[in-house]
Amino acid sequence: MRNFFILKWLRNVPISRKLYFTVGLMAMLIMIELATLTFAIKTLSSVRALVGAEGLWSKAQKDAAYHLQKYGRSHDEQDYVAYQSFLKVPLGDHKARLELMKPDMDMDTAREGFREGRVHPEDIDGAIHIFRRFHSISYIHDAIAIWTKGDSLMAQFIAIGDELHTDINAPGATNEKIETTLNKLGPMDDKLTKLEDDFSYTLGEGSRWLEHLILRLLFGLVLTVEVCGLSLTILVSRGISKGLNEIIGAADKIAKGDLTVRAARYSSDEIGILATAFNEMTRKLEKNINALMQSEDNLRTSKKVAEESIIVKENFLANMSHEIRTPMNAVMGFTSLLEQSNLTEEQHAIVHSMKISGETLMTLINDILDYSKLESGKIVIEQIPFSVRNTFESLEVLLQQKAKAKNLALIFDIDNKLPETLKGDPTRLMQILLNLTDNAIKFTETGHVEISVSVLGNEDKGIAKLEFKVKDTGKGIAPDKTSIIFERFTQESAATTRKYGGSGLGLSIVKGLVELQKGSIALQSTPGLGSVFSFVLSYPIAKDGSHVAQKTIAPATPASFGTDQTDKNIKDGALSILIVEDNTINQMLAVHVLKKFGMITEIAENGRIGVEKLREKKYDLVLMDIQMPEMDGYEATAIIRNELKNNVPIVALTAHNMNKEREKCLGLGMNDFISKPFDPKHLQETIIRLCAQAA
Repeated sequence: MRNFFILKWLRNVPISRKLYFTVGLMAMLIMIELATLTFAIKTLSSVRALVGAEGLWSKAQKDAAYHLQKYGRSHDEQDYVAYQSFLKVPLGDHKARLELMKPDMDMDTAREGFREGRVHPEDIDGAIHIFRRFHSISYIHDAIAIWTKGDSLMAQFIAIGDELHTDINAPGATNEKIETTLNKLGPMDDKLTKLEDDFSYTLGEGSRWLEHLILRLLFGLVLTVEVCGLSLTILVSRGISKGLNEIIGAADKIAKGDLTVRAARYSSDEIGILATAFNEMTRKLEKNINALMQSEDNLRTSKKVAEESIIVKENFLANMSHEIRTPMNAVMGFTSLLEQSNLTEEQHAIVHSMKISGETLMTLINDILDYSKLESGKIVIEQIPFSVRNTFESLEVLLQQKAKAKNLALIFDIDNKLPETLKGDPTRLMQILLNLTDNAIKFTETGHVEISVSVLGNEDKGIAKLEFKVKDTGKGIAPDKTSIIFERFTQESAATTRKYGGSGLGLSIVKGLVELQKGSIALQSTPGLGSVFSFVLSYPIAKDGSHVAQKTIAPATPASFGTDQTDKNIKDGALSILIVEDNTINQMLAVHVLKKFGMITEIAENGRIGVEKLREKKYDLVLMDIQMPEMDGYEATAIIRNELKNNVPIVALTAHNMNKEREKCLGLGMNDFISKPFDPKHLQETIIRLCAQAA
């Protein structure tokens, strides 16, 4: 009866009310669907927050165990302090867990515990949400039980640490007693590792269960929306079509001259009034709207793809700018310092060669950062006389020291049949060999790296077909990764990226440069035994007497230091500069440069230490790096300006060289921005100017 009433009501109400009813019902169902989707996203995000918290807990526990063992060997109190520092993470999580288990928990206390556990501020409420809402679910309940057991073991772990500290500091402590206490750490660490694995596995199972539940729920909602929409559409359209068919039949009879015919009325709506014209107009309008919506969807998708591509490129360029400019800042800065010192003629020649090599390397770096030139086909391969032997000699000069630093043998093997002078692009050949050899050294811990060239033959008159090989005894590449290793932004694994760094673009550029010269490149690798990268290029043989080109590319390098001391610009004594920089080499460079200007320097290894030093001491100016461990330059500057209320001049001295980085630094309250490699004279002038303004 109820269904009959609804059908009768729909048939007799005006069309506008039918549409309102249909749209309203669909909107309500869609809102329910969106609410469910929002709930699903928040819930899955909360699970991710707990997984992240477990990862932080596990890492801190391992770090604490490591420093406690180190303390047992070294008896250095700093190692014990480091151990206690890492304990703050599990202790903070323990504090949060205990508070969340209370019926009348204090949210502020729980948040404080998670903050002490180094959980990201944006994830704290998510972790609390999943803990409170789903604690009765078996997976979450089991995970909490494992967490509780882990806290219990951590208490025993801390007791061992206290016992060890007492043993070491006790009068007449014996090594046997200390060793006995240390031996307790291994089994305890194993138990904690097992619990950490169980916790991660349980949360993983829980997330999969939650994912399946949400998918079923969303599927049910989508099916309900579709069925309701389809049913309502059919119901309304049938009522309208019945009346239209009657009108059309009547109109056809009228067209034939039967003026007495009348169309039957099956409903009390507007179907009898201008029905034919209205229906035709609606059909055309619907067709046009659908076409317009499809065009808008296509444009929206294209815009999203383009925006995501721009973001990826910008992030990549920012990362590469930092990773490459940081060591180049030190190399080029120290070379300039060394060149101006009292050296013998031979030493000056060596330093000059180093400077030229640095300039060449900087040019190659700029080419790598500008990889879009390769993609757009704007790179032109030169055809000038050059010597492969000279290229190998330059490569040896650039990388010999790096190989020696890892106790690796750098071997060069040149085929005796190699022509003395060829015609081609020596810069691009150097770029290819430098990239492959540098990678080989990076991924090789013991053994050697061998660079060779052999003549495959002169198939065409006057053409030398050469095969270059870069062979190492490193860790090798897994067989399933060799097919993608040359793709852009790709490395063997995420672990490779974390350990060795890099953008994953180098081999893609190498492949592009080889193919641009109509060559081919191949890879043979055995995990654990090493890799062989080989490429084949053909060069015309230069005629006798051809001049071998020697190109010196001069990129922007640090200017020579002036001889004037900054002291004469200071009335009240030398300027005191705080250098906040995590890279040891760049610390040394900055200290040397500022010392030449008569300035007093002090080092802070990261932003957190820099903030603490500013709490205790007054400085004339701060040189602030951006990317640092524990606390970066952005966060440190915000604390200095907002919490310490300190207006000391701050200059960003960073390898980040993107426009948005400069804007961000100045927006946070920094006074100026200098990118690495820096011009010492410009740095001096900036410091003097800002200190004078602050005086």
